[in-house]
Amino acid sequence: MVSIDLNVEPFIGEGTIVNSTTPTTPCPGMCFESGSEFFECCNRYAYMTGFELFVICSKIKKEYKDKGVSRVGIGELEARPHTMEMIRLKCKKGGVKSSVGSNVTGCNVFFYGKEKNGEFVVISCDLVHNHPLFPENSRMMVNYRSIDSATFDRVMINERAGVSISRNFGTQLIEKGGFDNITFNKKDLRNAIAVERRKTMFEKGDAVALEEYFKAQRDLNGDFYSSIERDEEGILKNAFWSDARSRGSCKYFGDVISFDTTFSSNRYRMPFAPFVGVNHHGRSIVFAAALISHEDTPSFVWIFEEWLKCMGKPPEGIITDQDKAIGRAISIVFPGVPHRLCLWHMLQNASRNLGKLDEWKSIDTLIRTAVHDMLDPEEFDEAWCLVMDKYNQRQGWMLDAYDKRRQWAPAYNRGKFWAGMSSTQRSEGMNRTFKIHVNLDCGLTQFIKNYEFCMKIKAEEESKDNHNSMDKPPRLDVDKSVLTEYVLHKVYTNEMFAAVVNERKGLTHTNVTKTNAIGSLVLYRADEKLTSPHWRKRFKSYVVKIDKVKGELSCSCQLFEFRGILCRHILKAMDVEDFQFIPEKYILDRWTKQVRSYECVRVSYYDPQETATLAKAKELSQRHNYLKELAMRNEAAYKLYTEGTDSLRLKMEDAVGIRKTGEGGDQSICWWDPEARNVFGRRRLRPRECNERALKRASQPAEDGAIKTPIDKRHVGRSKKGPYSIYNKSKKNQACNHAEIAANEELIRSTYGHIPSYRARQEHANNVQDARLHSSSIGPVLEDIPESSQINLSEDISQTFDYDTFEWNTRLGGRLTM
Repeated sequence: MVSIDLNVEPFIGEGTIVNSTTPTTPCPGMCFESGSEFFECCNRYAYMTGFELFVICSKIKKEYKDKGVSRVGIGELEARPHTMEMIRLKCKKGGVKSSVGSNVTGCNVFFYGKEKNGEFVVISCDLVHNHPLFPENSRMMVNYRSIDSATFDRVMINERAGVSISRNFGTQLIEKGGFDNITFNKKDLRNAIAVERRKTMFEKGDAVALEEYFKAQRDLNGDFYSSIERDEEGILKNAFWSDARSRGSCKYFGDVISFDTTFSSNRYRMPFAPFVGVNHHGRSIVFAAALISHEDTPSFVWIFEEWLKCMGKPPEGIITDQDKAIGRAISIVFPGVPHRLCLWHMLQNASRNLGKLDEWKSIDTLIRTAVHDMLDPEEFDEAWCLVMDKYNQRQGWMLDAYDKRRQWAPAYNRGKFWAGMSSTQRSEGMNRTFKIHVNLDCGLTQFIKNYEFCMKIKAEEESKDNHNSMDKPPRLDVDKSVLTEYVLHKVYTNEMFAAVVNERKGLTHTNVTKTNAIGSLVLYRADEKLTSPHWRKRFKSYVVKIDKVKGELSCSCQLFEFRGILCRHILKAMDVEDFQFIPEKYILDRWTKQVRSYECVRVSYYDPQETATLAKAKELSQRHNYLKELAMRNEAAYKLYTEGTDSLRLKMEDAVGIRKTGEGGDQSICWWDPEARNVFGRRRLRPRECNERALKRASQPAEDGAIKTPIDKRHVGRSKKGPYSIYNKSKKNQACNHAEIAANEELIRSTYGHIPSYRARQEHANNVQDARLHSSSIGPVLEDIPESSQINLSEDISQTFDYDTFEWNTRLGGRLTM
């Protein structure tokens, strides 16, 4: 049998024919080189005249039949015009009207062509229609609507970037100059994107494609780590992976991680669980990721065990929500590792469980005062128990929260380094980033592509931050009179130096008094004026210990232990003690702007050095854009451009070795876009190779040991929040006047006034002299005190969160951030 190249005469008619203004009318005896040219000539005539054609019957050449080409074939085995020895085309309005509303008129227009003596000859045709023609509306007809490959590539780029379909279509509409110049509508665009999303699902199966993706990543970089867990039937159960760059970053910043599973990221409703930390710029960074089928203890145990195999050591601290399954898994895999519960979720649960009580506003005020102001464990315990006794809450949520207080209360966690995190906001923020680029209809393969895109964005952000820290000084005035600020502005990144400056600003409202000295150890009492309430004085005191000989610095606020930044109280005491240097242990390497080894690692989504291929593509794009701009200047330039590209095309086709489309540059076809995606029928947008039913018919049974796609769990997602909500989102109701503030302060004083430490602090505050409060003035004195003067040790500096949507955010005693 003679070997036949099925692509010798490719189907060049998949593009829309819109560039010919003088159509050739097919007539009996007209000859063409192949069935493709006959097919294109007929469709071009139909387009310019204003009607549509379809293939009513055809006959495949014997040599192509022997190769397996058929009318139900897919891919290379699909019947195309160049494989036919006979084609009969008919007007779409031909036939017999069979139903009410049908547009069939019994039109007899047809074109009949057959191969004779090596040529394709028009045998007969009928050009008389029995219905009106609308050539001005040809662009709206299904046969002639298509999306060219360049436009489709741009559309998919926008899709991956999270651009909605409406805006995606609007972009193309503006770029092409209006509806008259666009060859598709919004529905076509939506269908094309949906086809691309489904393509990988029907080719190999999501699970197999995921496994092949992991293998390709290991081939690219041997440090890529991945693992897949299957159930007894071989179905994908859990997946864990971490690329070489992420593993390298974990060595520097993996001391504290946030783990959360609140986002179902794919059509199988498999929750996405990223391991997130804080890098040297204070930004979120992903160390690893997992997809899980069930949020139960065995699944989390498997994920944490894979973390140990991947990273080689457990984290020094982990923050999660109140999922009991996660807590049990951590105690099994990470015994002894501090496990902290998200503070924001704890206070949200307080609102959910106690929000219906009549005394909720008073309880909320007292709870938040105990959480944020009572920083001594004994003081916090006494304050919490007072609230439980006063409002008869010795059972239920308050008792459960009290039993778990060591895992969430700031009083019990301020002495441990948490990189400034008190909640899982970083994980939730990463999930929100993925929600922009991922929808619940995408498969696992598409999700992995979008995951890489998000990681590419994060890597670029870090590169930009590195450049700014090295090349651009921080946009802050450096106070050289403060030793810490003068030293750290040279070594810390811009973002972390801004945190140091924030503490320095608080020195204006901080005063220290020497209370005792034991050898080289000097004790100070630091008095800080808080900004809430701003209409009367309110102080808070801390104990500062300074040992200049041993280089030991500590403060009872323990901000350095919690966040890694020296607090304003220590800075003030260092100034009094006239320190000439900062002990090295108080300059953390994790905040410095030094170059780290993982920044030079090449992964699939990040290449430190631009490759030769990318450089060529960039140069070609620049050349094309420049020539396109010149061609649009006038008709002479446009003619030179078209003639030059026609000549260049023929030479490049010779160089590449593909079939020419015509010695003179055949203008009857869109030679520059032979892969245009058409919309319907045999000239359709949806390619046969992605047809689900055809693929199922031709599919081969899975090999032994092959991983299977997980069962589809659609419509079994998390339950939605009910119509009732105790949150009042009206900002008008959040405003509080002076009378409410005074009543709130009286409530706190009456409840906590007999706690010894609280009473002593209040008595001390009443005896502190503040020159800014004028005793001779009548009424409150309003002061313009910056927010930086208030310290909040339970604050999560990970990222900004919109707490204003919840009523309990604005405490009636003043502003308190989470």
